[in-house]
Amino acid sequence: TKQGQRSLGHDAVMPLTALPVDLLARIALALPSALDAARLHATSRLFSEPVPPSAPGGEPAPSVIEQALRRRAMDRRVALPTALPEGETWARQLCFEQMVCEASPPAVIVAGSRHSLFICRRGRLLSCGSERVEDEPEESEADGAEPDEGSEAYPGLLGHGAGVVMLTTLTLLPSSLLAVTTVAAGSGHSAAITTDGTVWSWGHGTSGKLGHGDEANQYRPKPIAGFAGGRVCKIAAGDHHCLAIDSNHEVWSWGHGGDGALGHGDKLRQLCPKRVERFSGQRVCAIAAGSWNSYAITASGSLFTWGLADGGCLGHGDLVDVYSPKQVEAFASRRVCAVAGGALHSLAATTDGAAWSWGYGASFALGHGDDAHQMKPKQIAALAGERVVAVAAGTYHSLARTAGGEAWSWGGGDYGVLGHGDEANRPLPRRIEALCGVRALAAGASHTFALTGDDDAWSWGRGDGGALGHGDRYHRSRPKQLCAKGEQLCLECTERVCRGTSYFLHCSRP
Repeated sequence: TKQGQRSLGHDAVMPLTALPVDLLARIALALPSALDAARLHATSRLFSEPVPPSAPGGEPAPSVIEQALRRRAMDRRVALPTALPEGETWARQLCFEQMVCEASPPAVIVAGSRHSLFICRRGRLLSCGSERVEDEPEESEADGAEPDEGSEAYPGLLGHGAGVVMLTTLTLLPSSLLAVTTVAAGSGHSAAITTDGTVWSWGHGTSGKLGHGDEANQYRPKPIAGFAGGRVCKIAAGDHHCLAIDSNHEVWSWGHGGDGALGHGDKLRQLCPKRVERFSGQRVCAIAAGSWNSYAITASGSLFTWGLADGGCLGHGDLVDVYSPKQVEAFASRRVCAVAGGALHSLAATTDGAAWSWGYGASFALGHGDDAHQMKPKQIAALAGERVVAVAAGTYHSLARTAGGEAWSWGGGDYGVLGHGDEANRPLPRRIEALCGVRALAAGASHTFALTGDDDAWSWGRGDGGALGHGDRYHRSRPKQLCAKGEQLCLECTERVCRGTSYFLHCSRP
C-alpha cells in the first residue's frame, strides 16, 4: 500500500510475515500443484503452523496451507473428508487427496480397444474408431495401403446410432448427451458423466456392462438409473465391467463378475450398479480398471486390488483370483497416488515420486529390463531419478508422466504404440522425445494419446480402425497432432463440477 511504502521506504519490499493471513492463503491457493503446496508446507513455518488467535484466549486458526487447500477443494466442489487417517494432519491429508486428483483428473480424452472419445469445449462428446475387428495389416502411413474390412464385433461402440460402424475423423455424437465432465472407454463399451452426476453408457451390452438392467446393445448414450438418485463423479471401464465413485466416495460396480472384478465376493454378473460393501465406511479417492481386474486408492493412500490374478497382476504375491477388494501389503509403508491396469499388468506411483509395476512381464511391459513376471510391486529402477506423478497402461505397453511434463514409455512396440518412431519393444522406460509439457496420457489397447501444455492433443499407434482420429487408417509410430476437419484441436483449461482441473478439447483455426 502507499502507506506501507511511506513507512518502509519507496523501494522497500514488505516481508511475508507482514501480510494478512487471507492474502497468504491466496498466495498458497495460486500454487500450480498439490506437490508445490506440500513442499511449502514442509519448508515454511509461516505457512504450515496454526495461525495465532486474533483475540486473547481464542483458538488458533488452521494453518495458511490448510486454509488454501480447503478453499481449493470447495472451489472445485470436492467433498472434504470428515475424518483423518491415524497419524495424519489436515494439511497433509488435503495435499495427498489433491495429489491423487491431479494424478487422475477427469478424463477428457480416452482410448479403448478400437475407439477413442473426446470432450469438446461445450461439454459435447466426439468419437472415432471402429466397431469392427480389422484384419492385421502391415501397412503404415508410408505404404499408402488400407486394410480390408473386418466383421462387426461391438455394435453401438461409437455412439452415433445403428449403421455407423467406423469414423476416422473426430465426430460429435448426435445425442442429447450434454455437459459431459469425464469419460471412460472399455473394449466394446463406453461411459460418461455429466455435470449433474448422471452416468450414461452405450455400446456392446453383453454381461450387463452398460448397467441398464439387461444385456441389450445401446447405439446411443443412455442414462443409467441405478444409483438411487446419487451423484457420480468418477468412472472407469475394463473389458467387460465398470466402476464408479459417487459423491459420498463409495464405490459401485457392474457387468461381468466371473473373475471377481466387481468385488462383491462372488462370480455373479451385475446388470445394474451395485455398491461394493468392502469399502463401507472408507473414503475412496480413485479407481482404475484393468481388462479383468480392478483397483482403488483410499484416503489413507492404501491400494486395493481384486479380480483376475493371472501373471500376479493383483500384486498379492500369488496367482489366486480375489473376489473382494484386498489391500496390497507391499505399499503398507507408502502412500499410492496413482494406479493403472493393462491386460495383465499393473502400474502405480507413490507420493515420493517412485514408479512401480507388477504382473505379466511379456513384451517388457513392466519396465525392469526383462520379461519376467512380478508377483508383487517392484520399483522401476530406470525411473528412479524422475518424479513420476501419473501412469497409464495398454495391453502390453506402459507410460509414465513426470512432474516436469515428460512422457516415458516402454513395453511392446507393435504399431508404433510407444511413440519412438519404430515398432521395437522397449525393455526399459524411454522418454518420448516428440513431446514436452505433457498434462495427461491415455493408453488404449494398441494406441496412445497425450495432452500437452501448449494446448495440443496428440495420438499414435494402431490406426487401421480410425481410432487415432487423423482421417485415415494408418498406423503411426510417432505422436501426431490431432486435427478435426481441417481445424486444430486445442484445449481450454476450466474448472468442472466433479474434481480438479480438466482440459477440454475445442476446435479453433490455426
